[in-house]
Amino acid sequence: MWDDPLALNRVTRAILAATALFVLWVAGRAVLEMSFPFRQITIHGAAHAATRNGIQPLVRRMRGGFFSMDLEAVRDGFQTLPWVRRVDVHRVWPGRLVVTLEEHRPYAAWNDRATLNDHGEVFPVEPAPHMPRIYAPDGMEKLVSRRFAEFSQIVSPLHLRVEQVVVSARQSWRVRLTGGITVELGRERVNERLERFARAYPQALAALGPIRRADMRYPNGFAAQAEARPGTANNMANKAGKA
Repeated sequence: MWDDPLALNRVTRAILAATALFVLWVAGRAVLEMSFPFRQITIHGAAHAATRNGIQPLVRRMRGGFFSMDLEAVRDGFQTLPWVRRVDVHRVWPGRLVVTLEEHRPYAAWNDRATLNDHGEVFPVEPAPHMPRIYAPDGMEKLVSRRFAEFSQIVSPLHLRVEQVVVSARQSWRVRLTGGITVELGRERVNERLERFARAYPQALAALGPIRRADMRYPNGFAAQAEARPGTANNMANKAGKA
């Protein structure tokens, strides 16, 4: 080819054409950005201070105008903020960028190292001290979140709240309610067992006084331990074999 003047001319023309197109593209992009910059950036849904504090650095890193800005990159940037669950970014003609944030709604502490939201998702924010605590193997977030809501509904008529849920590595469930009441639920029919506790709780409370622990893993009854009172038995049970 190097000995063929015609071939060399064709290659040279192709290179020059590609260079010209690149220059035109760069120049056109610059013109577009200068002619159609974003004159207003509106951000909705930033309720937490940590989110608000993280916005300005992200805005300063934005590059491009109305037609050239990479909206996917903008979305990914906001998604890195710890409290942000979902991001929607869109353009509004002629020069406005609208960013709508959905923040996580905290539900419970997850293994004391992160926070569980109301969708059963863990996000990397240190849990608040007053939150209910959940201790469970990773991967069970959605199941435990759903069960937590079901447990709360079951004990609500008793004016009790779920303060803690523990799931062991062998999938055995235990809940702690307000007043320091611990209820052992085992691995099977956990909702049914907690419902049985809720039905029997008023009677057990009247007979024994404040309940400290209830073991619901018996097929035909349960064992309850109460605060010791002089002259009163502090437990009752139907121990027909644990399930």
